[in-house]
Amino acid sequence: MQKILLIEDEPEARALLARRLSAHRFEVLEAGDGIEGSRKAKESKPDLIILDLKLPGEDGIQIYHGLRQDPSLQKVPVLFLTAISTGGSMSKESLALIASAKHGIEMKGEYVVMGKPYDSKQLVETIRRMVGEP
Repeated sequence: MQKILLIEDEPEARALLARRLSAHRFEVLEAGDGIEGSRKAKESKPDLIILDLKLPGEDGIQIYHGLRQDPSLQKVPVLFLTAISTGGSMSKESLALIASAKHGIEMKGEYVVMGKPYDSKQLVETIRRMVGEP
């Protein structure tokens, strides 16, 4: 069973996505902010991290770069989920990722960007591809 760490600050959105992923036979770990998410990532070594771009404190890109500093997490694929909005104080890199999500799924080598709202079937298919499942 593939282990997914879900870092999302909105409890309802996190619970809904966790239920959907569990229904597709993924083991889901949850974190409500970047500090908790970074700690859980280091402890659990997930197969995939789903990371919201808009989080309290550090934004998703800052958390992503922090995770990449840990040699045991450098190769873990990251799926950024983001509401298509540019409000709030976010890094230029996060704003660029949001802009790319407006055009659909943006796939890079070590991460994928998907906009919210997302199509559940497409999300699960993308996750399966990212973790190497058929």
